[in-house]
Amino acid sequence: MGPRRSQPRPPSSIGKGDLAAAVGGAGVLSATWMVAARPGRLPAWEERAFRRVNDLPDGAWPVVWMPMQLGNVLGSLGVVALTWRMSRDRRLRTAALAASQGAWWTGKVVKALVSRERPAALLSDVRVREAARGLGYLSGHAAVAFSLASAVAPSMPSCWRPVPYAAAVAVAFGRVYAGAHLPVDVIGGAGLGIVSGTSARWFAGTTCRH
Repeated sequence: MGPRRSQPRPPSSIGKGDLAAAVGGAGVLSATWMVAARPGRLPAWEERAFRRVNDLPDGAWPVVWMPMQLGNVLGSLGVVALTWRMSRDRRLRTAALAASQGAWWTGKVVKALVSRERPAALLSDVRVREAARGLGYLSGHAAVAFSLASAVAPSMPSCWRPVPYAAAVAVAFGRVYAGAHLPVDVIGGAGLGIVSGTSARWFAGTTCRH
């Protein structure tokens, strides 16, 4: 008998890009956490960035409002359902669901630990286009949106992968424009979302398309 051929190993769901994304997301979360936890006035750069977005004309609100709904609980469940319908991949559906729910509930824990107020409590003349209750850091909407992008995008054809991330950026932009969050809040939410989405892919065993 000839030498026994080894069976091909299944593709790993943990690639160098995934690892870099998880480490980068954790770094962003840690850095923004330190900024948000500081007592006293906001950093000058953050206030300037907030004003530039929040002071934009009100006419853009109907356009901004629609994609922003992808970051709430109902919108995220809609994305999970669409993922299942389009792919019929149970692992990908599980990853998307676990990522979004994990980001949402972990975000609430982080809010309680940091206890940063929303923009209207920290700044004057804030244009509040959508009333939001609770604390500011971090943005749950941004966390959910980036978790879904990080969970789903690697399984999409390469030409479509920027789309989920563009939608997540639109959600983060919308939360600042709405007066619900400061820039550090949504950046921190993005960091948490990337960690949550990448971790969910690992645990669900989904693979990347090349």
